[in-house]
Amino acid sequence: MRTRVRLTGVVMGAALLAGGAATAAQAAPASTETATGSCSPVISRPGGPVAQCRTLLDCEQTAEDLGYEEWMCRRSSSGWWNLYVP
Repeated sequence: MRTRVRLTGVVMGAALLAGGAATAAQAAPASTETATGSCSPVISRPGGPVAQCRTLLDCEQTAEDLGYEEWMCRRSSSGWWNLYVP
């Protein structure tokens, strides 16, 4: 009887741990205003870039992923691609 109770406790404990890990992984949904790929969001001033990206493709993809209707990717003097939104 004791063995059965211990076994049940171990199985239930493992199930709780597995369920808790799955819940923790789902707990933080991605923000809709977050740059994607190799892009980093930029805290910008009005008229400044909203993201910096390593490649032109990443810059374009980030603009589309964020749902901007109008946007422009320009290469900076440092070699990064800046995403601008009017």
